[in-house]
Amino acid sequence: MEKNQSLINKVSPFTSITLGQKYIITKNLPNLIQMVLKDGAEFQSTQIQKLKALQQLKMICCIADIGEYLTQIFKLLAKVYTNDDKYYLNECKQICYVIGLKIQIDYYLPTLINQARFELQAQQSKTLCNLINMISETIVHENDNLDLQSLVHLISDVEGVYSDCWEVMECIYYLENRIISQSQQELPIYVRQLFQALLTIRSFNKMDCEPLLHQLSTKCGYTSVTDLHANEISLILEQIVNQEHFKTWKHNTREFLKFKAIVTGCGDGISKYMQQIIQIMKFSLGGDQEVELRLEVLLLLDKVVQIQSIKDTIKMYAAVMISQLLIQSMVWKANKPTVKVRKAAVIITLYLCEMLTQEEILELFPALAAPLKSCMTDDWAPDLRFASSKLATNLIKKCQILNYEIIRDFYPSLLERLDDSQNQIRIEITYAIAAIMQQKYDSTTILEYIVKATLIHLDDSSEEVQRAVFECLLKCPEKVVVLKEAEQAVKNFKYPRLCQELIKLVS
Repeated sequence: MEKNQSLINKVSPFTSITLGQKYIITKNLPNLIQMVLKDGAEFQSTQIQKLKALQQLKMICCIADIGEYLTQIFKLLAKVYTNDDKYYLNECKQICYVIGLKIQIDYYLPTLINQARFELQAQQSKTLCNLINMISETIVHENDNLDLQSLVHLISDVEGVYSDCWEVMECIYYLENRIISQSQQELPIYVRQLFQALLTIRSFNKMDCEPLLHQLSTKCGYTSVTDLHANEISLILEQIVNQEHFKTWKHNTREFLKFKAIVTGCGDGISKYMQQIIQIMKFSLGGDQEVELRLEVLLLLDKVVQIQSIKDTIKMYAAVMISQLLIQSMVWKANKPTVKVRKAAVIITLYLCEMLTQEEILELFPALAAPLKSCMTDDWAPDLRFASSKLATNLIKKCQILNYEIIRDFYPSLLERLDDSQNQIRIEITYAIAAIMQQKYDSTTILEYIVKATLIHLDDSSEEVQRAVFECLLKCPEKVVVLKEAEQAVKNFKYPRLCQELIKLVS
């Protein structure tokens, strides 16, 4: 108690008060405290009068036994505890600090929690914030006998009602900060509830939760914050999947923002939950979902596939992610501004296709061909046409066993890009045409047509395009076909030099 009294004296402006004066205050405590509480709560009291009443209340708390008046004191503080006035706030914090030092926590904490629960039921967010802040201020380092169960249940209940209210969740953050700092032995029991509330706070993207998450992970025996995420999100993801809340998500829905926080914070531990994450993303990327949500999910997916430490897992799920998540995101929808969504899907597929086997590409191609061709022919999005042309090149290069039906269906879209308005796209598509020329053909009819249509652009006005087409035709394994078509085409060329050079090289 002597140690506590020395700390009380630090916040008390009345350290020089005499024993006689202390005796008078103690003897007249019932009347004095009622007068102070009345002045503090009186609507007509001036700011100076209220501030003086708080200072007098602090003096009384330092000197007298206030146990029976705690409920009344807390009610007053809940009304005036406000960040709008720094003087009020400072006095209220010091009163709470004195109470935390002077009175056993198991005596006053139930009173504060009950008041907070009452305001929670009444949905009085301002008063609830004040009470949560008061609880935080009363938890001082001398108090190690916290009722964690009641505090954690309060945090969970408040989160359930006010998960979209930053003002309340900010108060919960500071309460968790105090709890994690002061608690020791029982903290691992409640790690999941505390972690879930921090995920909600993190989803607002207004506060750096990493230091507190690190402290929580260390005290609960985890090696890192990533390890904490990887081991504690299983139940949260299971709840999301089972309750199917993701079916009603919008891009700014709190549950979706929490899901983002989970995925981004999990690091390489995410590999254990790929099936659940793919299941959630699959519905969120559906064509009927809002464009903003679909784009956010694709950006999140891009972060996941770029994690180098789980490259083997990504490779294992690459074909699944393309078939279930990305193909549907490439599909054009009427009256929907989906260019960004389709471009993001193409770029991620471009990255994942490097991990696919020939057999996986062959299996995916029938479903992928139509949306890919649609992306390649989007008149209003040259960047989408370029990305999809590059994807077509990579797919054909990696799969040298495309069947006749796929080639017959796909090659006209490649040739069409040779007439694109952007030279960069025309050059890129020559690589895809060169790759498709190297496929095996039962008949040379299609190959002859591809060579003939490509040769025309050897007489292009752009020298860069001419050179790209020249290199493309040189890669054709059927030199006889190239020679035959080149000898017929050169007669009509305005710029015949490259065509003549090609004839010499393939002769």
